[in-house]
Amino acid sequence: MWLNGSYSPDSPLDRGLQFGDGHFTTCLVIDGHPHCWNAHWQRLQYASERLKLGLPQAAELRHCLAQFPLGVWIAKIIITRGSGGRGYGLPDDQSCNWYITQHAYTVPAESNVPLKVDIADMRLGRNPFFAGLKTLNRLEQVMLSAEKAERQLDELVVCDSEGYVVECVSSNLFARYGQHWYTPKLDHAGIRGVVRELIIEQQPLGQVSEVAVKADKLLQAEQVFLCNSVLGLRPVGQIGEHKLSDVSLPKAINDWWRVLSVN
Repeated sequence: MWLNGSYSPDSPLDRGLQFGDGHFTTCLVIDGHPHCWNAHWQRLQYASERLKLGLPQAAELRHCLAQFPLGVWIAKIIITRGSGGRGYGLPDDQSCNWYITQHAYTVPAESNVPLKVDIADMRLGRNPFFAGLKTLNRLEQVMLSAEKAERQLDELVVCDSEGYVVECVSSNLFARYGQHWYTPKLDHAGIRGVVRELIIEQQPLGQVSEVAVKADKLLQAEQVFLCNSVLGLRPVGQIGEHKLSDVSLPKAINDWWRVLSVN
């Protein structure tokens, strides 16, 4: 094998690198304790089951995370199918490689400042089998992030190839029409983020409907916010030229998030 022009002893490449054969989750680690751990662990279990992948014991992951220094850190837990040969065929066993990366956490400045977003030009491919999973195949998000930077926006609302709103580049999305809250249905594309699933399950906003809507319907929303395990909750101020009538975070969701962050 050659790496950057230099020959190195032949060793099989990780299938995560070769094929994106794996999945991951990203969480905050506070004084050695992963935030919302049960939800992140359930995500890892579900993805490994769907992808027919092995998974380390939760205690092994927690042991590594407990060794993070005091303070708040970002941990990325990556699960791959391990090393393999050239072909696509699955190995006979369900072994896996797992990695944990540690990154510095910076408290978001002015996290309640309404975001300026717009509809992305690029669209996500539809594939019901992978919909909802946070697999290692994130090239779409890499290019969407580049589009966001080029357009000098805080975020992009991303639609699928049929024009249905899915999510933002790095967050899930909730929108209010009248007294009711909605979030995009993720049957064909997108990631079921941990915070999204907790909001639906614990109902701090009341019952949230998962619906399929196109971008023009989103422009009729009165209030929109984004959620992400690391970035937290962020209100949207305008989508393209459309300025929302309420650019704050709902008090109920703000209070819920504060309690969740403490616990």
